[in-house]
Amino acid sequence: MRVLMAATGIFLLSGCGPKNTAPAAPIVGWHTEEGWAFSCYYPPDYDSLSETDRRLARSDVLIAIETQWSGERNDGISFDEDTILNIDTVLLGRPDRIESVSRENLTYCKQAASGAQSATPWRSWINGLAANLTEGECNKPFDYTMFDYLDIQHGWQREMPICEGDRIRITGTEGDQYRITDRGSYMNVGGDLSQPTVGGDWPCNIEGCYAGQLVMKFVADNGIETIMPVGTELVFRATAHGKISYRINDETFYDNTWRQRGSLIDHTAIEISPAQ
Repeated sequence: MRVLMAATGIFLLSGCGPKNTAPAAPIVGWHTEEGWAFSCYYPPDYDSLSETDRRLARSDVLIAIETQWSGERNDGISFDEDTILNIDTVLLGRPDRIESVSRENLTYCKQAASGAQSATPWRSWINGLAANLTEGECNKPFDYTMFDYLDIQHGWQREMPICEGDRIRITGTEGDQYRITDRGSYMNVGGDLSQPTVGGDWPCNIEGCYAGQLVMKFVADNGIETIMPVGTELVFRATAHGKISYRINDETFYDNTWRQRGSLIDHTAIEISPAQ
């Protein structure tokens, strides 16, 4: 009898122990913790989804987090509209990268929502995201011809992407003239050959640069900047991915004027095209 009671006591005691509980379901979608200033979007476990559901989830997640980035949730978070558009364009062409972006975004959001840090690091990440996603890539080879008119009262003009290995030709019409001082001599895109600008603070200050000359700037994706004289024509081969732009080699613009003959006013035409 004593043995039976002891065994029964052990059984009863063991029945009073903690019960097994199912693990909490993962958070997916908008969620706010206690003390947070706003909600953050939790992406799903992409690896657990079928390929079809995974693609749909990426689309839904991108739409959701962009509503917060654009300020549509009215929660105090709002980033630059053009920056968001650039990110959207990049991610639509690389949908698989939405997964890592959404996870990183959640990390920055939680830190800002909880007050662990301000939204500044989040904003900095957003501002550099498009460039980071396309680092080392070039999706816009210069394979077209661009026509424009030179603006002699403005700085760098018409920034255009160019890929490593692209060869381009930039030309300016020789017959159109302008001057860069009130009583100075008229010149064309070749510049004032009596006024070389080697050294000093001129935009183009290497051998072959002249005041008023048409010049080109190439900025590689790594930030290295090169400015070179164009004159009436320059053939350039890009040694890296980057952007090109052009202007006249001048320090001020307020006193620049086009040559006028009767009712006819000169305007220098610019053409940029692939070089064969």
